[in-house]
Amino acid sequence: MGAKKLNKLQLHFIQFFLDRNINEEETDKIKQIIAQYYFDKAGNELEKVISEKGLTTQDIESLKTEHLRTKHSF
Repeated sequence: MGAKKLNKLQLHFIQFFLDRNINEEETDKIKQIIAQYYFDKAGNELEKVISEKGLTTQDIESLKTEHLRTKHSF
């Protein structure tokens, strides 16, 4: 894997936190906020797909048990 460049957000966070003394409790809270953001974003995307596809609750429940892996013959 080659070297990666930091994006604008990553650089912003580095600069922001360089000047602050962040304790473990604050670190955990910040991680929780970021995780919640991405959880909400994924949920919104899921709702969008459900709406676009016209899926019902029954469709979603049946997907829970559907076997989607490809069978391989050895």
